[in-house]
Amino acid sequence: MPIKFPPLADIATAFVFVGLLFFLRFILAVRRLRGESRQAEPFLAAMAHVRIAGSFGDEYEPERRHALRQIYIGVVFWVVGFALLFWILMAHLFEFTPPIGTGA
Repeated sequence: MPIKFPPLADIATAFVFVGLLFFLRFILAVRRLRGESRQAEPFLAAMAHVRIAGSFGDEYEPERRHALRQIYIGVVFWVVGFALLFWILMAHLFEFTPPIGTGA
């Protein structure tokens, strides 16, 4: 019995949506980190300082690494999702069939 894959468009949309959820988790983690560490810097600056080790102090280093993991995982999901969406667009424009998830 062959494996039935969902349509490629659904897979790509799911990857983009999960990437969006990880980005939302990143924003919430930075917001919590900024509030707990009593940083007076603007929110966008705090988002940029997440990449710098020790920028919120040694006691908040695990939370900083957690926020950094969220954005890295989100970017990976976005890259895969948008690459699949690009593949679908090229398949439609140049009229070839993608090998997976077309139901054919």
